[in-house]
Parts: sequence; structure tokens; C-alpha cells
Amino acid sequence: MKKLVLVALNEFDPAFFQYASRRAKLPNIARLLNSHHSNTWTADEVEKRGLDPWVQWVSIHTGSDSSSHKIRHLGDVPNLGNPQIWEALSAQGISSGIWGAMNASRGSADLCRFFLPDPWTFSEKAYPEELNRLLALPRYYATNYLDVSPGRVLKALASLAVFLVCKPALLLRLLAITPLALRGILQSGLKNHLLFSLFDLVSVTIFLHYKKRFEPDFSLVFINSIAHMQHNIWCEEGTLDPQCLYALQVIDNVLGKLYAEGSELLVVNALTQRNIANKKRAIVYRQISPARFVASLGLPFRSVEQLMTNDAHIFFNSPADATRARDMLAGATIQGKKLFDVDYSESTPEKVFYQLDYWDEVPADATICLGEQSLLFYEYFEKLVERTGEHLPRGDVYSSASALPDNIPNHQIYDYIMGFYAQAS
Repeated sequence: MKKLVLVALNEFDPAFFQYASRRAKLPNIARLLNSHHSNTWTADEVEKRGLDPWVQWVSIHTGSDSSSHKIRHLGDVPNLGNPQIWEALSAQGISSGIWGAMNASRGSADLCRFFLPDPWTFSEKAYPEELNRLLALPRYYATNYLDVSPGRVLKALASLAVFLVCKPALLLRLLAITPLALRGILQSGLKNHLLFSLFDLVSVTIFLHYKKRFEPDFSLVFINSIAHMQHNIWCEEGTLDPQCLYALQVIDNVLGKLYAEGSELLVVNALTQRNIANKKRAIVYRQISPARFVASLGLPFRSVEQLMTNDAHIFFNSPADATRARDMLAGATIQGKKLFDVDYSESTPEKVFYQLDYWDEVPADATICLGEQSLLFYEYFEKLVERTGEHLPRGDVYSSASALPDNIPNHQIYDYIMGFYAQAS
């Protein structure tokens, strides 16, 4: 049976890739851009209201637009009622290997030979069990990097060491990427944008190890460092600084490994970004410690799950406590403006989702007003970055297999993948 790899290269901008591949001579990115191209689109048009990767990837995974699958936030996947590609393939006797898929679960896919969730989808475990030792470090760091516990990091590193023991073939693969990794560290230091690139470099390397071990018919590998780079350190158009160049060199390297592996590739971004580096930009703030902030509300809660950037889920002991917290957060203001976007799940009434929905400069002495209570903003939140890229509802598919239509809704990529295996059989 023919094998297909869905390369989920999140949010990359083809025009930026085209410019960079010419200027920096990136052969594998050039090869990608010379393959068959299709445009995709989504009816979701507003960022933080559906035009988000954790929504659009679910559309691609399920073949359903967001009005059908109704997933709005990271971590909502337990409420997903639509079968994902690998579940549908498994029902037809077709095996899969899923690596880092955003907002996804292994679900009912008995023939999913390996499954690694993204670091933010807290409800999901990896499969087989050994992969949870690999997942521990990125999952902890991705959700706690402003409030790191050395003890928790050491525990996660010990777990990673146990994972790597007795895997000489994998260690050799990782040794081969060490020069590229060290070059990035020496150039930039261990900054967050570099860690995203290094994570993708290591992640794709380990994915290929598992792909060779299990030989699934269909594979998916999620790659996020370019989306992060475009959002956070994208330079003005017509420039390419060393940090952006390194991120692109990593992508060129992993694309080369994926091409060399021999499967047919379907490279998808789900949505893309526009460069806004020379415009007025939204400022992104992040909670330093979500648990400490929620505790300041004075309401009993069971747990808090930090998500990718400026959002979290709170779990309470009762729906009544959740309702009180939801009302309190919905009424919070700063500088006379609403501070949070707040949502809840009818299927999980003890859960509250909230996201910082304030994008302007916050003065050093600004306070959050919560009814009669006031909290100093910068005791609980930290300025991360001024956004350099914003989401657009169009996307792209590059295929080394048979051509897709020139223009399709992004959720119809699912139909193409199912059709690929129907033709193969």
C-alpha cells in the first residue's frame, strides 16, 4: 500500500518561504514550493473566534468545519463527536502514526500504532506508554515557562533519560542533528524562539524513528516553529535576520529528512499569517502562574490548565463555583476595558475557559478591577511580545502525490486523504 505523510506545517506563509528560499538557498523549501499547490479557505474570519490553529486543525482532522465540530479552544477535544482521519482509517483496516497533532486524541483508532499529543492538550496521553516519558518535558515547559520549578524540570529530564535508554538507533539519529542544534544555541542562546526550532528538529527526528519502527500506512507530523517565529520575531518584509534564517534552515533540514524517507507528502498550513511587523501591533500578555491568579479570586478550584499563550481552563468542584468564577472574570476590567474573554462548556459545567482579551500597552501601576477587589496587573501577568504576524483565513496545500482541486475549504483535505487510500486499495 502507498504511504502518505501529512506534514502539518502550521501557519507558514508561502510568500515568505519563496523569498527566503531564493535569498538563503534553501533547497528543500524550494522543492516544496515547486510541488503541486492548492489554495484553501475557511469561513472563520476572526482570530480568537475560530480563526485559530486549534480550531482549523480539528476541521482538517475531521472533515467538518467549525460550525459542525464545535471545538473552540485547545483542550476541548474530549467533547469532539466527529471521527478523526486516523479513526476513520483504522475502521477500514489502515494503520497510522500521529505525532504532535494539535487538539487531537487517539480516540477509537486501534490501528494507530503511535500517538503523541501536542504539549497543550492536557486531557490526552501518548501511546504507547513509553512516549509519555518523552512528552513530560515539553508538556511541562510549554505551559509553565514563566514559572518554572527546578524540581519539576529535573523530574521531566529524568523521565526523558529513561525514554532514551536502550534506544541506540534513536541516539544516533539525534547525534546527527547536534551540529545544527549547537549552531543555533551559539548564535542566539536558549531563547524561546530557538527552543521552538530545536523542539521541531528533535521532534521530527524522533517521529521518523517511530515511523521506521512501526511502518504505518498514514502518518501525521505537526511542526509549529514557523508559526511561532512569524508571530513573534518576523522582520519587516524584504529582510531576513539571523534568527528567522535559522528557523527556516531547521525547516529546510526537516523537510529534507521527510522527502528522503520516501513517502508521498501532503504539506498543509491550515491557515496562514500576514506580516504586520511595520504596523501597529497587538501586545501579548501571559499569566505568570494561572493557579496563583485563580487563587486570588477567592474561590475554591480543583485545577488550572494553562494553554498555549494567554488562555487557560479552570476546573471547579461544582457548577455553582464555576458560574461564580465565570461571572467574576467576565466582569473584570483594566483601564476601563474588558479584560477577559470567558466561555464555558455545557457538557462540562464545572469548567471555565478564559483568555486575556486586552492587546494594548498596560501601564506599570495598572490594576485589574474585579468587583470590589483590585489586583496589580503585573503581579500576575507578564508582557511577552508585540505580535509581528496575524492570522488570515486562507491556507495552502502542497502535494507530491496526485493533485487536489485548485481551491477547496480546508476541511475537505480529509476527503482527499480518505480518497488516497480508497484508490490505493
